[in-house]
Amino acid sequence: MKIIGVVIPIYNVEKYLKECLDSVINQTYTNLEIILVNDGSTDENSFNIAKEYTLKDKRITLFDKKNGGLSSARNVGIEYFSGEYKLKNKTQTIKENSLIEFNIEGNNPYEIYTVYKSYKAFNDEQDLTNFTYPIIDYIIFLDSDDYWELNCIEECVPRMDGVDVVWFDEAKYYEISCKNQSQSSRLKDINIKQEKKITPLEWLRHLARSKMKDFSFACSGMINFNHIIDKKIKFKDGIFAEDHLFGILLFSQAKNIYIYPKIFYYYRIRANSLTNQDKKITKDNILPYFKDIFIAFEENATLAKEYFKCASWVQTSLELVRFIENYHDKKISSLLRDVILYFYIKNAFKIKKIGKDPLCIKEKLQLLKPYKISKIRYVIFRNYFYIKKL
Repeated sequence: MKIIGVVIPIYNVEKYLKECLDSVINQTYTNLEIILVNDGSTDENSFNIAKEYTLKDKRITLFDKKNGGLSSARNVGIEYFSGEYKLKNKTQTIKENSLIEFNIEGNNPYEIYTVYKSYKAFNDEQDLTNFTYPIIDYIIFLDSDDYWELNCIEECVPRMDGVDVVWFDEAKYYEISCKNQSQSSRLKDINIKQEKKITPLEWLRHLARSKMKDFSFACSGMINFNHIIDKKIKFKDGIFAEDHLFGILLFSQAKNIYIYPKIFYYYRIRANSLTNQDKKITKDNILPYFKDIFIAFEENATLAKEYFKCASWVQTSLELVRFIENYHDKKISSLLRDVILYFYIKNAFKIKKIGKDPLCIKEKLQLLKPYKISKIRYVIFRNYFYIKKL
């Protein structure tokens, strides 16, 4: 049986975490290695719930770390499964109904405080000394306020044969009132209604013919772990919408992508998520990488978030340009430049309208100027694909 690594970042989700974790530990496919990453939660129970589930399920390994954002938490999972961390046991003896504690020795870029594992995972004290990372075949990410269908993993595994990504569909669950509670998704927008295997070139051609002007991917599918290790793909730290860069690099370099237009992922839209909490942000509850920006904008959350988004689009654009210029497949590079780069550079240049620049990132726009195309040229290109489709 293939071994599946599951990575779940946790940050102040005490209301939703049990539903999320129940959907994982009760999967019909059981050969899982589950990584929980407590990213400095400050609510009362998130960390305690994570410990509770770690104690009762020996497949779970819990990392407790300094808050660093979603990218850092997901990268902990990638780096752990890659063997980048050396664990040393703090706990010397195995006691029933207790958690075994480990420290990270040496390289610890995300300031992991402690690693926890259930006593059930060890037969004797020698096992504590020999404990190391598991070798996994595939990896899948899940956000801790969302959940899966119970057959999600079982349905994905057989479809991973000969592909680097299985891409399934999601359904949105709205906890906040919205004028348009859309049930659209990336997969629905690409308008492939049948199961099929596609190449990266076909993926980009479908994007060109769709309404999508950008692309993102993180939790809506299963990934060949060797693929992201070979291509050195991780989540970029300290930016907004980190799943855009990750998804584009992942799909562009895949051998094949399996489209599975069936809903397995339930994505919660909630008021106090990172993307919907302008008025609740204070300098006491803010994420560390956002704090200096928040203060620079005199604690105006709306302006600070707008600047942060634009600065993130600048950084994403620069990474995309670097990839496009250096990627060996020129057909894919050309389509990336013509199909979706416009969206990111257009949003990057919005930073010019913002007065302050605490990250000193405006100067980097010079590097993007050669790639800035007019909207007319972009529309002509997209229309060309649309006409070709007809």
